Amino acid sequence: MAAPFGFSLIRHHTDEQLRLEGWRQNVGTPVALDLAPSTEPLSHSGRLVVLSWNVWIGRGRVRELVSRLREGYFHSLGAAPDSPLIILLQEAYRRDPSIPVAKSGPAGRVLLGQLGPVEDIVESAQALGLSLRYAPSMRNGPLQSDRGNAILSTLPLEDAHAIELPLVLQRRVAVSAAVQLGGRRVRLVSAHLDPRGPPGHQWLGGAGRELQARHLIAALPDDAVILGADLNLGRGRYEPAWRILSDAGFSLGVPPTTPSWRHTFHALPRLVLDYLLVRDPCRIIREARVHRLDEHPLDRGPRVFGSDHHPLLARIDFHPISEGAS
Repeated sequence: MAAPFGFSLIRHHTDEQLRLEGWRQNVGTPVALDLAPSTEPLSHSGRLVVLSWNVWIGRGRVRELVSRLREGYFHSLGAAPDSPLIILLQEAYRRDPSIPVAKSGPAGRVLLGQLGPVEDIVESAQALGLSLRYAPSMRNGPLQSDRGNAILSTLPLEDAHAIELPLVLQRRVAVSAAVQLGGRRVRLVSAHLDPRGPPGHQWLGGAGRELQARHLIAALPDDAVILGADLNLGRGRYEPAWRILSDAGFSLGVPPTTPSWRHTFHALPRLVLDYLLVRDPCRIIREARVHRLDEHPLDRGPRVFGSDHHPLLARIDFHPISEGAS
């Protein structure tokens, strides 16, 4: 069942010029769907499979990728088909009558007819039988649709929030929810930082991403956190936003590893923009391994499963409760 106000929006409280209000009024309501089983299978309480992906305003073929996961296509990467599955999406697309018919405020840039085939995030959740928390960030130009961040899950989602980030270039709203896994509480976050600042902004928006990263971290509780995000780090790990995340305990894996891939953004310029990070203050995670998924084995072709970003896939294993609690 859809619950338009199934989770709360934490508004950015220092928007002194009320610039965010126009963005808010130009999108639809958040969506909560509870379609996953109400209880967790006991046999899978020690692991999670996590997929993080910028689906490029709904162009990414989420349903196809989930079908491949369920068919065991990525079993060699540790993604057992029967493992609990979490999907952290950025630039998810949604059509809904709660979106104003006519554009009345700021919107993301999308030209009429530019999108082509897209997948609606609500329809995808229903088709796949996954629970959903979706929060729109911005309207898609003049179209009666919006885009934002989403969490899909085979596990029940609880304590969900939409976290509005400081306005830099466009409105950005991260989504956060918790799952219970074998008695452990794990916080999930899907986020998307601005690719650049307003005209004249220094460091291609680096200062703005630093501000957004600080705000996001401050809004999260001290749980174990799995963060899937398009961080838009044009200067990579030299950016202040990366240092802020690192200082807050976020890492690339357990144990820390250096990815072998040189880009996650498939268009030009090819940069590493997408990250799947973990923060584990209580040391409940035994191992976290992240892989970049390629549709073509030689990373060729104009798109990756329809998107201009590569998906990131992780297998996360947890310590037994007795070890994690010691």
